[in-house]
Amino acid sequence: LVKPRNSCAHYNSQPSQPHHHWKLPQSLNLRAMAALKSDKLFALIQTGMQAQGKDLVKKINAIYRFDILKKGKVAKHWLVDLKNGEGKVEQAEKKSKAECVIRISDANFVKLMKGSLNPMMAYSTGAVKIKGNLMLAMKLQKLTKLVMKAAPAAKL
Repeated sequence: LVKPRNSCAHYNSQPSQPHHHWKLPQSLNLRAMAALKSDKLFALIQTGMQAQGKDLVKKINAIYRFDILKKGKVAKHWLVDLKNGEGKVEQAEKKSKAECVIRISDANFVKLMKGSLNPMMAYSTGAVKIKGNLMLAMKLQKLTKLVMKAAPAAKL
């Protein structure tokens, strides 16, 4: 018999030792790959921008980064550019520059966009944390209206 090059013969001869040690690259964030409820909302925002992007860019003129939390840790970063061109939504890196950074849980983001969470109450209770220009955060109600218009009956 000829032993294949990538044989596991060492495993059979030493059963007390583990076969392989699988390690995921540190850059791979499994949490970020998991689907969040807010993912649907960001897709709806992008859809709404296709229809009203230029108008929103004129009215809002800002770049936002949303740090979406799951179980108290950042699960995803989203960049909503309402300053350039017709606007765009994309998954982002933590380093992505924005004039207003909003940290919010996945569940609270859904409530905020559906209109069932008062933005001022959420901010004052710490459910939403804002870095940067607070007045830009106030303009987000226009974004909420866009989501509701894009999919008033969306199941979230």
